[in-house]
Amino acid sequence: MGTLELQPGDVYAGNIRILERLGTGTFATVYRVEVPSYPLPLALKLSRESIDSAERAQRALREVTILRALTNPHVCRTFDCGLRPDGHVYMLMEYLEGCTLEEWHDFSEPLHAAQAVTIVHQACLGLAEAHAKGIVHRDVKPENIFVERKGQIKVLDFGLARSWDGSPVVGVNATDVHMVVGTPHYSQPEQLHTRVLSPASDVYALSLMLYELLSAHSPFHPDRPLAVVKEELLDTPMAWLRCHSDQPVHPLRAHRGCDDLPEALVCGIERGLAKNPGDRPPHAAALANLLGMVLHRDLGVPVAASLKILHPDGDLEDRVFLPGSYRIGSGERCEIPLRHKAAARVHAVLEWSGRPHYPQLRPVAGGGQVRVNGVIIHRVAQLGPEDEFSVAGYELAVGLTPRPAS
Repeated sequence: MGTLELQPGDVYAGNIRILERLGTGTFATVYRVEVPSYPLPLALKLSRESIDSAERAQRALREVTILRALTNPHVCRTFDCGLRPDGHVYMLMEYLEGCTLEEWHDFSEPLHAAQAVTIVHQACLGLAEAHAKGIVHRDVKPENIFVERKGQIKVLDFGLARSWDGSPVVGVNATDVHMVVGTPHYSQPEQLHTRVLSPASDVYALSLMLYELLSAHSPFHPDRPLAVVKEELLDTPMAWLRCHSDQPVHPLRAHRGCDDLPEALVCGIERGLAKNPGDRPPHAAALANLLGMVLHRDLGVPVAASLKILHPDGDLEDRVFLPGSYRIGSGERCEIPLRHKAAARVHAVLEWSGRPHYPQLRPVAGGGQVRVNGVIIHRVAQLGPEDEFSVAGYELAVGLTPRPAS
């Protein structure tokens, strides 16, 4: 029992060989490890202290519960996890080669628009599944965005995540005491007001991060470089909270090099930074869809595929399909609308994390209305290159042949 620090060459839990220590945080240490049953090295996340309080057990088990439920390739995959007899919580995860966004990019200089939007777009795709499951991350920041060597983005560290709509996740909605949740620099205005953090709170942090990537400035301190502001406010978290709550957002286009950014991008970011959560895109999927369209239409990044829809009356629709999350049904908020009278609500959700992956189809309505290759599905189905699916009498197929911007 007590603090556990492993060294290269040590063997933990009988068959996990420690290769190197990758990093240590407040609650856990991460190691690169070798496990006989896996052909490639894995990452072992191991609680530093044995679990001796309900609060720490909740935090550890919360992340285990959440990560085991997520399948999106923009979230670090978990292979095994649990509580060891020695009182330490462990997670065997995929080993990522690369570094965090905080290490990868010098925030004192603006990042090219296409790169910046691509990074945040992929982070949105990683969070979209969590939001759909009723989970808010609550600590979105560059240190929790991982840039792999090939450029793919992974969202890290769900240790502060909470259920916000009653989903069965260990923990409670927001906070029971008035304290800053997450990192003050990327906190939200609602932390000084309602204290209820929703998916729109993660959208705020994502929008703030994108603003800083594009401008190298904080939206509240246009006269000083971001690095200077971060140093000034390092030990004054309430100063950050007051900025988020009270300071207006300086127009993004007023910064050097940002005057020619696409209108849809600028409006989307400034909307994401709205003080009122109800005025923001409601969740990461909505922001992902907006950024995907900007990449495709305005920045010339080839992210689009095609979606063919055969209507019950025989009409064939061929539309641009971008990475994102799409509700299929006849409801007003459905991104893939069905006009048939039998489709009276949201029947399914089609989620695509981008190439080289294929989409996932998640049924929402019952009654045999959602099928893959003619077979009724009742849970998430991973689509393949030859798969066709149908929703309420509509037949659909996704083709990953690149689509030109229109």
